[in-house]
Amino acid sequence: MSVFAYPSTVIVEAERPLLDAGVDLMARASRALAHFCADVLRESRGQIFGSRVCVFAGPGNNAGDALFAAAALARRGAHITVVTLFERTHDEGLAAARRAGASVIGFPSQEETAGPSVEAPGQCSAEVGAQLRADVLRELSRSDLVLDGMLGTGGRRGLPEHIAALIRDWRHSARTNSAAGAGTSRSGAGTSTPQTLIAVDIPSDLSPAEAGSEDRIHADHTVTFGGLKAELIDPRVAAFTGTVHLVDIGLELHENQATAEVVDTDDLNADFPRPQPDGHKYSRGVVGILAGSEEYPGAGVLTTTSAVNCGVGMVRSLGSQMVAEYVIGLHAEVVTASGRMNAVVMGPGNPEDEYVHACVDALANTNVPVVLDAGALDMVGRAESVKGTWLAERPVVLTPHAGELARLLSRLLGEIITSSRINADPIGWAQRAAQSSGCIVLLKGHQTVIAAPDGFCVLPEVGPASLATAGSGDVLAGIIGALVATFHAKNQHEPALPERELAHIVGLGVLVHNAAGRRAVNAGALGDAVAEVAGELIHGGSLVE
Repeated sequence: MSVFAYPSTVIVEAERPLLDAGVDLMARASRALAHFCADVLRESRGQIFGSRVCVFAGPGNNAGDALFAAAALARRGAHITVVTLFERTHDEGLAAARRAGASVIGFPSQEETAGPSVEAPGQCSAEVGAQLRADVLRELSRSDLVLDGMLGTGGRRGLPEHIAALIRDWRHSARTNSAAGAGTSRSGAGTSTPQTLIAVDIPSDLSPAEAGSEDRIHADHTVTFGGLKAELIDPRVAAFTGTVHLVDIGLELHENQATAEVVDTDDLNADFPRPQPDGHKYSRGVVGILAGSEEYPGAGVLTTTSAVNCGVGMVRSLGSQMVAEYVIGLHAEVVTASGRMNAVVMGPGNPEDEYVHACVDALANTNVPVVLDAGALDMVGRAESVKGTWLAERPVVLTPHAGELARLLSRLLGEIITSSRINADPIGWAQRAAQSSGCIVLLKGHQTVIAAPDGFCVLPEVGPASLATAGSGDVLAGIIGALVATFHAKNQHEPALPERELAHIVGLGVLVHNAAGRRAVNAGALGDAVAEVAGELIHGGSLVE
């Protein structure tokens, strides 16, 4: 089901009343973390007893969570090594780990190894530092599990050089051991069994600006507490977070404080519109499709097919007679006569201007939502669509890919925006486009981003690679138009759909598209697969993925 993402400041504020009341939130978090680690160890090596766990301990509460969890694992037979990386760490957590039998290595900074050694007068600090470095790398290389408890959301960007250098050496040794034939993991050194790196609450020094950096943590899993942090849902940080797991520790968080929503198949099962016993074709929604042209008639067929197959009450073909003949040859139920509509899809296949103008005239003095795709995106920001004209009178959904969004933003902002810039920050640019245009913006890509004008985002789960095919976007436009029409018909006597609700509906359309993509390898089959998905949702009650 929907998981809402919040700014870290909102989560910290939600913790405050519980902490003031004496609730031990760290105990809740560390217990959950210990259970998760235990499950990982059982899965990777069959048992917890005899496993080796290494903890990177920093100065804050993330270290406390990691250290208390490590102490619990030690009591179940795991061998724990704690590496303290700063001048201080979480004292109570470190004491608990020591009592449970953990070994502790104090990893020195370069400044600490510059002068004579106090601990070993006969040895220079550089030699001691080199030995400690070797000890840490050895522990990392033979660990089954590594916990990143260095820094949390309050940490400054950029790891100290002595820590960054250690991580670089660790990753280098991982590649060396892998080349030598040892077991490998994405995050750490070669071992006889796959090694797992778990970030506690948030990976240390998490920053999308340095994707692929060799001196930063690349976790296999991130276990986060209380609420999903907005930083963790940025598509650019997936290489650092791995799979994100949310642990409920009893915080009171409200959806209206969220900045994003992550939706998946469970949301589709719950929210997909089903026909009601007292319903009829108009109550199920009517969608008009203006798609296809003499040059690209297939786009009209694909867009209309997906709309027909998505369970809407009626589909009207608004384009040329030639496209309509293709469509009706496949779907006799499609209507070409004018009449009421609850949503309109415009643009796939670049329909001729005369039909576009006729459609715009038909929408005058209505609040019918429109979905603009492909060629129709050029209408946004033009003189005929400025505030106060026909687009401003209704909800609008834009469905560009990165290249189309770059062209749109270049026009709206008056500067050159490239698709590479869009791909480097999809959430940020989708938000900017939504704010600049006043529309819901669906930015298509590996991670589809849906942004509302107020900055709120919906992130559907990632779809299959098979969706990257010609005509796939036409199918998506038809699905979204059908769903928007259905929801608008249900609520047409009420005020316009709130932007966040509309963004959620668009997210459901992406999920239908994803599900169909798992059953097809080209756009023609994709449109037919939409009928299978909708049929399972309507008649079977749920979709099993």
